[in-house]
Amino acid sequence: MAQINIMVSRHSAFYTPLISTITGGFLGEEGLEPTYSVATPRRSVAKAILDGSVDLAQSAVSRGWGPLERGQRPDILHFAQINERDGFFLTGRERDRGFHLGQVGG
Repeated sequence: MAQINIMVSRHSAFYTPLISTITGGFLGEEGLEPTYSVATPRRSVAKAILDGSVDLAQSAVSRGWGPLERGQRPDILHFAQINERDGFFLTGRERDRGFHLGQVGG
């Protein structure tokens, strides 16, 4: 089996699909033997991707905001779509008939 090195920036419920892919044996069915690690202050997702020690990583898109705010280009690019069906919901305890989605954020 070919080894695939996977890293996450932290343990998070948002990473459940990735963790389930590993623990459910789906990668093994494809001939891949996964290793799983969590980033540390000394070994970040970006460092591991850039030095080639990690093949696949999952991290928050927000990790690139700091460099962007400083006018720099982030060192790695996030490419997954977010916020369509990933668990972000608007909820209320009671129905508010005066609420319209167009009011959100503005």
